Formats: sequence, C-alpha cells, structure tokens
Amino acid sequence: MVASAVQAVIFDFDGVIAERGFRAALRLLAARCGLDYRPLPGQAMDVLVSSGYLTGHATEQAWWQQLQAGLGPLGSCEQFRADVLVASRVRPWQIALAGRLAAAGYVTAVLSDHTDWLDQIEARQPFARSFGRVFNSYYLGVSKRESAAFLAVLDALDVSPGRAVFIDDNPDNVARALALGITGIVYREREAFLRDIDRLLDGVLEGART
Repeated sequence: MVASAVQAVIFDFDGVIAERGFRAALRLLAARCGLDYRPLPGQAMDVLVSSGYLTGHATEQAWWQQLQAGLGPLGSCEQFRADVLVASRVRPWQIALAGRLAAAGYVTAVLSDHTDWLDQIEARQPFARSFGRVFNSYYLGVSKRESAAFLAVLDALDVSPGRAVFIDDNPDNVARALALGITGIVYREREAFLRDIDRLLDGVLEGART
C-alpha cells in the first residue's frame, strides 16, 4: 500500500538507471578524433534534436552526417553505437529499487531521451520488465526538452503531476518537470539519491539499503 501522496516514480535511463553510455562513447570519440570533449555532449545532443533522430523523425545516419558537418570526419557511426551499447551498463541496484517500489504499490516507469539504441541496450541487458512502462523520445515523438513529453507520460499512467516523482541527472529536465507540478530529484550519486527517495516516500527503503 502506498503510504504517501505519490503514486508514480519515473526514472531517466542514461545516467540514472544505467551508467552514462552516451557520454562515455563521446569521450572515446573525442580521444580518437583529437576533439575537445568538454563541448561535445551539448553539441551531440543538440544535433540529435535538430536532425530529428532523437524523436524518431530521422535516421541514425542523418544524425551522424549532420554531426560530422559541424565537427569534421568522425569515423564510423557503427563504432560509436557499439561504444554506447557497451558503456550503458544497467545498475543492478536500480533494478532492485524498482522492484521494491512496485512491491510497495508505486507505479514505476522510464522516461528517456534516447533513440532506437535503447532497444539494443534492452536486448543486451533486459531492464524494461522491471518497470511498468518505458517511454522513449524516439517513439513518443517529443523529447524532455518539451513539456509535452512529461504530459504524455502522466496521461498514459493516469497520474496527476502532483502525485508523480521524476528523477533525472539533467537539472534542466528536472526543472521542466517541476514547472508542471511534478516532484523532481536531480540524480548526483547513489547514496544521496537513496536518501532523497526514502525521505520522499516515507521510508520505503528501510532495511534495504545494501
């Protein structure tokens, strides 16, 4: 039985449920191509959006070509994708947490700004079955840069904003959720996050923080 007003807990994937596979792959790309890594995550993400690949409106190759148009030759997109898949290691303790939340009566879901790479990660490391629903911008047609993504998830889960919690390692995404009345947690590191979620959900993790 849910002990608080919260009904649903919605997790980001990259950087929350799993290690930051996209950023890790960009670090390897920067090293191979002699690029400055620091601006690269923002640049690559902006092109994911502008190319349409992030929201399923364009192909991976269209994204890669547009990225190379701005940065120069980057080698094989297949190599980059392989690096993303290897580095996106699902955190077992997050899977265990999702199970504990479900057992306590909470709805759990994933909201990820990802591409069809997420399907390939799922094939290698099944995680979706641990969550009630997985919402991916590639299939939603909108990203977390837009309020519509959050509203679509709330509608699908039949949960009001005030009864949902959203967790993301990107503060901008959390800010957009907060603006809609969703409770937000910026993920920084494991122990602080577990304290935050435990406090918010009335001690749901008592005796289970190992």
